[in-house]
Amino acid sequence: MLSNNKRRLVSQVLAVIGIVLLSLDTINTFTSQDGFGLLNLDDRQSGIFLGIPSIILLLASFGIGYSLKIRLTTLLLIVGGILLCISKIIEPTLGLNLYLAVAIPHIYLSLIILGFTIFGLGLLRLFKKL
Repeated sequence: MLSNNKRRLVSQVLAVIGIVLLSLDTINTFTSQDGFGLLNLDDRQSGIFLGIPSIILLLASFGIGYSLKIRLTTLLLIVGGILLCISKIIEPTLGLNLYLAVAIPHIYLSLIILGFTIFGLGLLRLFKKL
């Protein structure tokens, strides 16, 4: 069993890594109009190697630091949820990531719902009373 200080640190580290990966995924997607983005990954590779791990890390940071009051984790959960929602809603309107939105819309909608869920978990942490 981890002590509260170690849980706090692990939660913060996971949240920071998760938001960095999500930011890289978003930047890569928005710069991939010619097929490959900033990191030389196409949309599918970017989602698999950056997007999915970022969601898992953000959810894990919430779970590990659930009973602790950690401002950084709370802030990054809110920002990560907003970033995921907005990017997944805007990308198809700009002609980006169309394969995901058109060919497999149930996964596309699931990503938007996950973004709102992560945002909600951040708000839960913000307003919960200890």
